[in-house]
Parts: sequence; C-alpha cells; structure tokens
Amino acid sequence: MKRGRRINQDPLFSSAGELANFVVTSNLIDYDLAKNFEFQRGQTAFPCSVQRMVYHPTPNRTIVVFIPSPDCTQYPLPEGGDLVPSPEFKFLCTKECPSVSINRAALTLFLSLHDHLSGLKAQLTEREGQLIITGHSLGGSVASLFTLYLLDSMDKKRKCRPICITFGSPLIGNFGLQHSQWNSFFLHLVSNKDPVPGLFLPSSHSQTTVYKPFGTYLFCSELGCACFDNPDLILKLLTVISSEVAGGLLQVVDYGEILRNLKNKAIWKGPQLAGERFADPFATGIIMKLETIGFDQTKLLLHNIDIRRMEAEARSLTKKTKAYDAKKLHDIKKYMVLLEWYKKKSNRANKCYYDCFKNGDFRRDIGIQEIMEQLTTYWEDMVAKAQWKPQTEGASFRSSWLFSGTTYRRMVEPLGIAAFYRNGGTDYINNGRSQHYKLLQQWYEEDAKPPSRDQLDSRKEKVSALLTEDSCFWAYVEEAILSCESLKNANSSPEQRASSWDNLVMFGEYVMEQIENYVVSPEIFLKESSFMKWWGEYEDYIDTKRNFYSSRLVNFMKRRSYEQYGRRAI
Repeated sequence: MKRGRRINQDPLFSSAGELANFVVTSNLIDYDLAKNFEFQRGQTAFPCSVQRMVYHPTPNRTIVVFIPSPDCTQYPLPEGGDLVPSPEFKFLCTKECPSVSINRAALTLFLSLHDHLSGLKAQLTEREGQLIITGHSLGGSVASLFTLYLLDSMDKKRKCRPICITFGSPLIGNFGLQHSQWNSFFLHLVSNKDPVPGLFLPSSHSQTTVYKPFGTYLFCSELGCACFDNPDLILKLLTVISSEVAGGLLQVVDYGEILRNLKNKAIWKGPQLAGERFADPFATGIIMKLETIGFDQTKLLLHNIDIRRMEAEARSLTKKTKAYDAKKLHDIKKYMVLLEWYKKKSNRANKCYYDCFKNGDFRRDIGIQEIMEQLTTYWEDMVAKAQWKPQTEGASFRSSWLFSGTTYRRMVEPLGIAAFYRNGGTDYINNGRSQHYKLLQQWYEEDAKPPSRDQLDSRKEKVSALLTEDSCFWAYVEEAILSCESLKNANSSPEQRASSWDNLVMFGEYVMEQIENYVVSPEIFLKESSFMKWWGEYEDYIDTKRNFYSSRLVNFMKRRSYEQYGRRAI
C-alpha cells in the first residue's frame, strides 16, 4: 500500500478573531512591528524593491520580515495592479477554480527574491518552534505570498506552522484565494488613514473588482479597532478608506502608536470581556464595531453598506445549509443501512451482493440502483467541495468524513463495477473509475498506518463481518475472467495468451496477499460468486494445459482452505 504525508490539516485558529486575539495578547506585534520599521529606516528610496531579514529573538521563535523601499508603494511597478497567473502558485488551483491570479506588483517582487526564498523555505520547513512572517505595505504582500509558498511545502503533521501578519498591505489575489484552507494563518492590520490596502481597488462602488480579500482583517482607528472576516464587508471598507484618504497616496501611518493602544481599546468593551473571541460574523454588535473604526451610520448609508442585510443573508444561508446538511446526512445513513440489508439478503441466498446486482437477481435491484446514485451524488459533491482546499495532493477531509467516505467507497464502488461489466465494459480501472473514488482511496492511503500484529489478529477474528478493503477487487476478478477466456480462445495470438497468463499469475498473487492480510470478505468464496466462477475456469485451464503449475493461491483453493476462512459468515 502506498504511503504518503498525512493530508488532514486543521485550521490553526477556529474563528476570525481568535488569531488576532492570540497575536495581540502575546506581544508578538510589538516585536514584529519594531523589526519592520527598524529595517524600513535602512532602506534606500529607489528603485522599487523588497528585502527580507530573518531574526531569532528566542531559540524557539523565528521572524521573517519583508520591507519594501520607501518609494515602492507610492510609485508601484508599471501595470502593478494587474492580476496575472503564476506557475509558482499553481498549487492553489483546484478543479473548481483552475486559475488563481496574483497581483503583478507583488508577484514581481516575490519572484525577484525567488532564489533566496527557495533556500530560506528549505531551512524554515525543518525548523521547530514559532514562525512569524511579516511585512509592511507591498512587503506584506510578499510576506503573504511567501507564507502560502511555505505552507504548501510544510509537513502537514507539523504542529507549529507560520503566522503571517501584515501592516497596511494591498490585496494580492482573486476569488481563488478565498477558498484557501489557510485563511486562519493570516492577519492583516489596516488603519483607517492608510489608502495602501485599497491601492488596486476602483475608487467608485459602481465599478467592480476581481480582487478578493482572504484571511482576518483588523481595522484600526484612533478610537479603537474591530476584527472582520466577511470578505464582502472587508472589500467595501477598504474601498471607502482608499477613496477618502486625500489623493490615495502613501501617507505616514504610525501603526506603532495605533497598536500600543490595542490591548486597552475597542476589541473588548471592558475588562470583564477580556479573553473572549473577537466579532462573530453574525454578532449583533457589528455596527458598534464599525463605529469604533470611524464608520458611523451616516457613512454606512453614504456608501451603501447595508450591514443588517449582509448579516441576514449570511445567517439565512448558514441556517439553510445546516438544515440541508442535517437532512442529507440522515438520508445517507439510511441508504447505507439499506445497502447493508441488501448485502445480507444476498449472502443468505448464497450469493455476493456484487453478483446479485450485476445479474439483477432481486426485484428490489432497481431501488438499489437509485440508492447507489443518491450516495454517489452526495460523495461526488463532498469530494468536489474538498478540492477547493488548495493542497498539492488534493483536498483534506475531517477524520469522520474520511472514515465514512471509505465505508461508502468499499460498499458502493463494487456496484458501479458490476454495472460497468454488465454493460460490456473492460479495464474498469483505466476506463470506468470515477475520479472521486480515486481521491477517496488516495486520501485514505495517505492517512493510514501499517497494521500492527494485534490489528492483524483482530482482523482475523472479525473477518466474517468484513467489507472487502480494496473497492476495486471485483474489477480485478472481472479482468481475470476475461484473461481466462482469452487463453481458451482459439483466435487469440501467442502474444495475447502470454499476456493473459501473466495477468492471471499477478492476480493470483494479489488475491493471496488479500487473504493472508484478512482484508477480503469471505463472501467471495460463496458458491455462485464471480470469484468462484473464475476459479472454476482457471482450475480447468491449469489442470488441462499446465499440469505442473503451482502457486500459493492454487494450493489454497485446491485444498479448500477457503472453507475455514471466515467460516461463521457462510
């Protein structure tokens, strides 16, 4: 079985404000910001460039700072506001979002450091402890890109993953970034006096933009600050701030002074609330928080920002989604119970449920077809949603989903194989297998561990109730039957016979491995199963054509040792 990296990667923080709360109360910002501006003071005025520095304030903490030259934001690169695709960030693409575009200015600056950053990435992925990636203005944009670049290459088992903190940084990408499972790793601080975060946005609400924010945004003013993760609201706030600041040019914004007041203002409404999380997207106090950063009711109306409507729509969608998901989950459980009943009914008739469905032995097979289609639609949708999560090797499921998906694959895919060969198909693995089955199997194998001796003993005890672990088992059986037919066909060429024989030898080794590891259901040995049909034809061939051929499977079958395999199930 193929082994790989574990793909489950839970969000680092569970809410929009939890990351901000952690950063503010842990004094990370103080040191982080100090290093940002200490480095910035040493930068030359021109040309536009970004440099990076690495600090180790403690043995278990690393800070990487990206700072642009002073003129870099005020005089951005030509056509710097364009969005362009990049091969370096192809890992962010998914089936549903096949093209993720990056801000040209940020990408150009990132690529100018690419050789250096490749080496730095190799060092940081091996380093343990807390890792902070930070930057100011366009340096923050480069910091965000480097953090994504780093996250994609990090071992998913790593407990300490990077936190990216930016100060007054422009948006860096389009719609595809919003679906990143890494949103919780990013905190963007924005002053209501700083136009740079909205640098590439249109000045009018009537104009549309392809830019989309991602991560958590902490908006700051002299009055206090507020935290948001609603991308539509964030986009409106950035547009208003950018349009209201005179000239839209780079202003001197003292983030240090703003942040020195963070611990005592605005995020909490008094000491009794210290320790609570920041604003929930549906919190009734969201309008008060907007007022804290200078967006009173008059300004909200002026810029057509309808908070109550946005809240109502989001709340309604969430309720509908939860209700739909609950009903769907109930139906899925019911369908799986019905399939288990169908399997047991088939076994009582001394048949495999695979063969019963393939041959249409029961009147209720039409109902089973409908159940199979419902389950397949559900899991195709689940896998498609998981593919939004931008990991190179695919999406990740919560462990409960992966367990349920594996049970579904082992129970339902054999029915799809039966229908495929019933309709005259050949080579199911290459010509008929759905992509969602491939991904479910891939994710399971990457998440699985080699069985211990105790687990093997447990399998032996419970083999009578086992579902065959390899959901493609019956496809291999069908191909073995076709190989037997090819050997017996007088019109087959010597090359075809040789190939068929080699396939049968490999199939025999495969089956014996499944038996010895107790990962195949004893129902395959039922008298009228397709496997026993294959064995009858194969035994007849080797008895007449290859009298001296022997293998572990041949000996196992001729001695009828299979009668002792999961005897209680028969």
